[in-house]
Amino acid sequence: MEKKALSKDELISLIAEFRSEVKKNLAKIDFFNEKIEELTHLLNETPAEVFNAKSEKTRKPYPLSAWDNIVLDVVRDNGKPTTSKEIYDKAMAKATEMGIAMEESKMKSKINQCLVKLSGRRDDLKKIKYGGRGFAYAIQ
Repeated sequence: MEKKALSKDELISLIAEFRSEVKKNLAKIDFFNEKIEELTHLLNETPAEVFNAKSEKTRKPYPLSAWDNIVLDVVRDNGKPTTSKEIYDKAMAKATEMGIAMEESKMKSKINQCLVKLSGRRDDLKKIKYGGRGFAYAIQ
């Protein structure tokens, strides 16, 4: 790259531009220093518990469907931890009484979805290890 000699006017212009940039940057530095002071003052006044406390995320509760209510009723009526097989049998019978029965595979799938929803997402049911295969479910 070829070096070019600057004229007197160009040098004066560059110096003015640099001084202007320095003034802008000094103003920014002053602004940020003031903000830092305000925040450190706020930090010293605020109790440490506020910063150490973990905020718990809250979700809207999932609405209960007719199937959810059937599953809850079966477990509640049994009065003790209920195996998933017992829940399937009694829930299918109740669904037939209520007139919302479908194919057996679809009903099993629906009941399984309800058990996952009620024991996991909503914590309405407690999942208990049961001897052998599977789990038992109890009201929380």
